[in-house]
Amino acid sequence: MTTFSPVFLFWYIFPVIVLFAARLLVSVFSLDKRFRIKAPDLSVPFLLYGIHQLSVATFPSSIFPYFLLSLFLLGMGLAFFHAYFYDEIKYDRFFKMYWRSVFLLSIVLYLVLIILNILSVL
Repeated sequence: MTTFSPVFLFWYIFPVIVLFAARLLVSVFSLDKRFRIKAPDLSVPFLLYGIHQLSVATFPSSIFPYFLLSLFLLGMGLAFFHAYFYDEIKYDRFFKMYWRSVFLLSIVLYLVLIILNILSVL
């Protein structure tokens, strides 16, 4: 059983900090106009690192390899989706949809890990 520490508070607010920092970077360097990059696109690597850290704190081992496996399966599923519905795979559309889907899955898993961590501390 783990006990609560101030480090957990940092990991609880980490996604908010990352999204604000990414949004600031996008607006300062006008990445959305030049490269069509948005704040969630920049925050994904930091969320992946946070998922690993929070899962190590919550469980005996990291669930990050299983999450990577699910991301690979997501990529294969999106490739089949694009091939079936669009009759071709346009790589710019595929990678954009994939990276934004990775962000959505990452933020959902991060929130689930926060809830599980709070429950394990209680």
